[in-house]
Amino acid sequence: MPLAAFGAIHLDTIAHADRRILRETSTPAALAIRPGGVATNVARALARLDCRIALAGRLGHEAEADGLLRQLAAEGVETGAIRRSDLPSGRYLALHDPDGTLAAAVVDARITEMLEPGALLPLTSAQEGAGCWFLDANLPKPLLVELAKAAGERRLAADAVSRAKAARLAPILPRLDLLFCNRAEATALLGRDTEQDEKQQEPDDSGVKAASALVKAGVRAVVMTRGAAPVLLATHAGIDEISLTTRDGAAAPPPSIVDVTGTGDALIAGTLAGLEHGLPLAQAVAAGMRAAALTLECAGAVAEALNWPAIAPTHWKAG
Repeated sequence: MPLAAFGAIHLDTIAHADRRILRETSTPAALAIRPGGVATNVARALARLDCRIALAGRLGHEAEADGLLRQLAAEGVETGAIRRSDLPSGRYLALHDPDGTLAAAVVDARITEMLEPGALLPLTSAQEGAGCWFLDANLPKPLLVELAKAAGERRLAADAVSRAKAARLAPILPRLDLLFCNRAEATALLGRDTEQDEKQQEPDDSGVKAASALVKAGVRAVVMTRGAAPVLLATHAGIDEISLTTRDGAAAPPPSIVDVTGTGDALIAGTLAGLEHGLPLAQAVAAGMRAAALTLECAGAVAEALNWPAIAPTHWKAG
């Protein structure tokens, strides 16, 4: 069954410096321009994972936006729900140190931030036929509320995106079947002061309390990343820690970091693809972690090596 993603569509400029990036001076680097935005990264990855996916959002009228639309269509993403705007397309600039870590980033997301209720409606036939909708918190709160209502009985997943934007999902928590976040985003979504909460937190908590609180708030399942630590999967049945494994379930070595861009988006796409391919939730999250590891080891938000056979468990058989 098809999926639909709603959210940010950006033109990303990614810089990989050949030395540590310093303030108030220029740094030699290799620059690349690629598609970006959470919903866009998720949609592109889903297309690689043998899923039919429709993407909804806004783009400007620049020549680069025309090229981006053609690229998305060529990659298998349904673009009929992407509207055009007189505002400039969203842009993201990321500066990476030689070890692949993010030194700094800026984003111009006015084209998405200014979307009003009704801006992504009416639905296309591809969206109507989708059994799962994914929302990213780059969208304004009123629009997120509208889409959550329009989702009806479909599976509804969402990504908190950042500490600054996570609280936009608060009104729709009871409607979410699946929430992706890190611990800081979870804390912001729960309306707590992050710094104060960290001071009061017990040393062994590791996000468990925040994940449990989100489930109590109505979310059916929470997938919480915690840096290099195992991912937390929280449901009403309890909390599991899911570590990176190979396709046959053996412990996998930590990935070599080339570029952190799109890692969380790959986790989302791999998890949603796993569910669409019939995996139980914990196994789908494990597949998502393998997708994230592949993405960490390459430049760009969507790994060239990413495909469903590369992350599916060895026991998986097409239904």
